[in-house]
Amino acid sequence: MLPYAVLSFLAVVLTGCLSTPDAAPTPSRGASKAGAAGLPVVWWSTSELGITRLAGIDAELAKPFEGNLVVTDKAKEKGLILDCASARTLQTQGYKAQYPRDIAVLGVLTAKCLALEALKTAQPARTNYMPVSPYDGRVIDMLPAALAPAVSPAQQAAIDAAGRGGQPIRMVESTVAFVAARGDDEILLGGEGWQETLVLLGRGDFDGDSKLDWLVRTDLAVQRGTHRVSRLFLLTRDSPEMVMRVIRELKPE
Repeated sequence: MLPYAVLSFLAVVLTGCLSTPDAAPTPSRGASKAGAAGLPVVWWSTSELGITRLAGIDAELAKPFEGNLVVTDKAKEKGLILDCASARTLQTQGYKAQYPRDIAVLGVLTAKCLALEALKTAQPARTNYMPVSPYDGRVIDMLPAALAPAVSPAQQAAIDAAGRGGQPIRMVESTVAFVAARGDDEILLGGEGWQETLVLLGRGDFDGDSKLDWLVRTDLAVQRGTHRVSRLFLLTRDSPEMVMRVIRELKPE
């Protein structure tokens, strides 16, 4: 789980949002008009993504970051990440954060940029098989293996194999446990030597199959060491009995 100071530095806290016919607005939510069965066409976290309406995506993408991040490539050439455009360009060229303290920051900023781009493609969801809040320990059996920590190549290979078999996270990480939920947009997990926060950035149909999908940032922290990583996934669920599956992991390209 990312330190509170890092999250506070990154979050753009807004006080307003568009309302839905089903619920009153809150500072952390944004939504377009309601779709079938009361499902929102698009839901997003205004506190994480900084927008109160979808029409504001391009303006938010163009904003400079608060502070510049130094990145380097394999040849030790330096670059500066100033905004979403430079983050995409430099990371696709192989640049990475120069300082360990910036790895988590860059991951969260990149996830925000990619999530904003993904929201442009969101469509109404007609069916929902995803869990609803309040979340509890039962969510563990729905989460895919891809969300397990992969600190070593062997762990990643096991996760990939489990993912192909549609297995849940506990099949590759037996110590995983539900820790807590914060509202309807954060799920905290824990295991032996690690913590992970699932931050729900958006909901909607992102792949055109009419089913509700989650746009989720995962913030993983290993307790012994400095390993911190944030990734962005599109997740869905094809029936009430099945484990969630990864539609795709979103990366700069």
